[in-house]
Amino acid sequence: MYRYFVIPRPALQAYVDRFWGWESPHSHPLPPMPPGTGAELIFRYGDPVQVHNSLLGTLDLGEAFLPATRRGLNQLLPQGRIGFISVRFRSGALRHFSPLPLSALAGHPVAATDIWGSAGRQITEAVVQAPDRATRVKKLEDWLLDCLARYGKQQPALETALRALYYHHASTRIDPLVDAIGMSRRHFERLFSEQIGLSPKVFQRTARFQQTLRDTLLTGRSTYLDAALAHGYYDQSHFIHDFKSFVGQSPRLFLTDTQRMAHFYNTPIFTPDKVPLPR
Repeated sequence: MYRYFVIPRPALQAYVDRFWGWESPHSHPLPPMPPGTGAELIFRYGDPVQVHNSLLGTLDLGEAFLPATRRGLNQLLPQGRIGFISVRFRSGALRHFSPLPLSALAGHPVAATDIWGSAGRQITEAVVQAPDRATRVKKLEDWLLDCLARYGKQQPALETALRALYYHHASTRIDPLVDAIGMSRRHFERLFSEQIGLSPKVFQRTARFQQTLRDTLLTGRSTYLDAALAHGYYDQSHFIHDFKSFVGQSPRLFLTDTQRMAHFYNTPIFTPDKVPLPR
């Protein structure tokens, strides 16, 4: 199994963390994808891939799809040769590229054509038929920049809130945050929920879970407690309760040796204070 990633061109780095993919000439089990605050847009150029969602069952979403859920696990089920490239959007950044508000997607797995229509079919065909990785990345970058020009939003207050709730989830409180960005709490919660698809509180809670699990898997530690406490969980039982609500099983069952060796998390390219801001 060969895994790769490509850093996007500078104009996209505030919105897209990376392009990445896996390739193999044979079918191979892939690790599950836990819930998170960002989004993956996957284009498969290998043999067909189904998505099994632990809450919705097995889905066939075609050659390009968002396997996004805010609860439960997604498992990619390759039907043969593996080849796919994914756009990993930063938290809340998909809204800058989508004609639909994220609230309309409801966090469910969805085909790209259900969001972008004929434009989704065209970019899917271009990516699938591309002769090599460099061409795929260039076509995706050009398409994403076109989407950004069409659908990008100027929302500096919302960007400030997103970064506080994601990078500083353990210390951020909603009321002081709302005061700092100059909104009423009601207006902020309505705007955030419509644009991001989650309430601010649920987003903050999801960020805490996501970063705790990511740090646990990336460090390879045999215990998750240190990471959980560092990210704001009160104690072990607090983390176990949250873990079960997101994943549907206990961390003891999920965090096997196999899972620790193969997962979809990556070491961040930028430190939080260096992540580019949307222009």
